Amino acid sequence: MLRNEAGQSAVEFILMFPFVLLMLMAIAEFGAAFYMYVTVNNATSEAARWAATAHIPDPACADESIQWRAREMSQGMLECDARTVFEITYEDAESGEPARGTGVTVRVERTYTALTPLPGLVSLVTGGIFPASWQMSACSDARLERRMPTGVYVSGAGQCGS
Repeated sequence: MLRNEAGQSAVEFILMFPFVLLMLMAIAEFGAAFYMYVTVNNATSEAARWAATAHIPDPACADESIQWRAREMSQGMLECDARTVFEITYEDAESGEPARGTGVTVRVERTYTALTPLPGLVSLVTGGIFPASWQMSACSDARLERRMPTGVYVSGAGQCGS
């Protein structure tokens, strides 16, 4: 007995295509999120190194400031806007002149927003457990190589462990 199987592969393709598409979106989303995570960590590390060479923080991201260095090293992923929070603290901030060897800590938080419609599709199926955006944070600390100029500095623990 002969069977006509002319449309079988088309039906199989139509049935499997949504799953393949979801997998491709998941791979793309994970890759983009991981790239941002690594870039933000590297930019934070570079900003801590920049802070250790006695550069001054500036909330407006002025040239040569610590925030400026993080923004420059992030290849445009960190900006001076509401999605990015910079926190720069010094162990010896009360003196107004943190001394050489004082710990400086740079923390950066950045809101990551999904690039694909994957969170919406997953939330549709699961009932909303996959967020469309989340916070990525990085912390790096270093020791000052020179005395900081006189100014107002934020006091902190000087380490990222907490």
